[in-house]
Amino acid sequence: MTATTVGVLRETVPGERRVALVPDLVRAVGRLGATVLVESGAGARAGHHDAGYRAAGAVVTGRGELLGRADVLLGIHPPNADPTRELRPGQVLAALVRPERIPYLVRIWADRGVTVIGLDLAPDLPAAYPLDAGASQARVAGYRAVLIAAARLERCLPPWGTPDGLFDPVRVLVVGAGHAGLQAVDTARRLGAPVDAVEPRLRERTAVAALGAGLLDLPGLRTVGDGRELARSLDRHRPAWVAGLAAAAVRYPLVVSALAPPGRTPPVLLHTATVARMRPGSVLVDLTAGPEGGTVEGVLPDTTTEVGDGVTVIGAGELAAQAAGTASRAFAHNALALLDRLAHTGAPAQDPVLGPMLVTDRGAVRHGPTVGLLTRATAAAGLP
Repeated sequence: MTATTVGVLRETVPGERRVALVPDLVRAVGRLGATVLVESGAGARAGHHDAGYRAAGAVVTGRGELLGRADVLLGIHPPNADPTRELRPGQVLAALVRPERIPYLVRIWADRGVTVIGLDLAPDLPAAYPLDAGASQARVAGYRAVLIAAARLERCLPPWGTPDGLFDPVRVLVVGAGHAGLQAVDTARRLGAPVDAVEPRLRERTAVAALGAGLLDLPGLRTVGDGRELARSLDRHRPAWVAGLAAAAVRYPLVVSALAPPGRTPPVLLHTATVARMRPGSVLVDLTAGPEGGTVEGVLPDTTTEVGDGVTVIGAGELAAQAAGTASRAFAHNALALLDRLAHTGAPAQDPVLGPMLVTDRGAVRHGPTVGLLTRATAAAGLP
């Protein structure tokens, strides 16, 4: 599959400031043999204006022309477009798809013959790392989570004062050391805070230790190899985890929760009663907060609430959008790596990197968890 025209969409999700391609990389896309179309105003909220895209060689155009001409559509989120009228068979759409949240739209894309690639579905292979926008955006979110929490605290994170009167540093607990959690560990450490992490996955535990943070072992925590094993371990040992976290979290003024098995609704690990027992003035950021909830009981994305005696709970939502400049540049490099791979791959379904990233292809839904959701919904409706 070779892209001849790449279209960069303007985001329509409220509060979204990122853009899928920055002007600095337009010429790199051109060297792959592609023409770049950019929807007018697409980069404005990330500091990239239409004139910058034109100077880099892109064509700035309206949404209708872009949807009609582009062979590959790039977006942070899937576009708010009618698949049956505004998308065409054979068109490629690449974005942070999160297909489990939109299974019926996925089915429509497949029926329309649109090939959808999830930049949040890159497999755990070294060759896939350059395409992994889910990871790059999670790292930005982890960084922002610590800064937002630190701004809400009434204390400075590092030890502070004079040699004869130092204040104690703020201890930080990070639950889950995937891409977002590991970046939160690193950021808090760089700000001078002592950090402990709860993490059962072996590779992530090694990364935490390499950053100089401590590893907090809970009752029921068993070392596992990957996300699937993590999900099974949580299913079996969640009561022990919940009890262990309840005892541990109250000792930390700043907690970042980022443990979410891939493709699963985040498990509730911190109940309201636990949060209410944290010290007054403590801050808890839930990076897993989404429409289905998060690891903190009752959390909602993009909301800040107080629990108990002045404990601040922040449902993160799309934190990467708050650092739109850095996040957009990171995403653009992921998109460029995708376009390069598409340009040199004849059959994406057979490619070890692109195959697992295909949500739909050749009229079929290829993403396994979404297929399961659709199958169960069809059976519940009594359809054949």
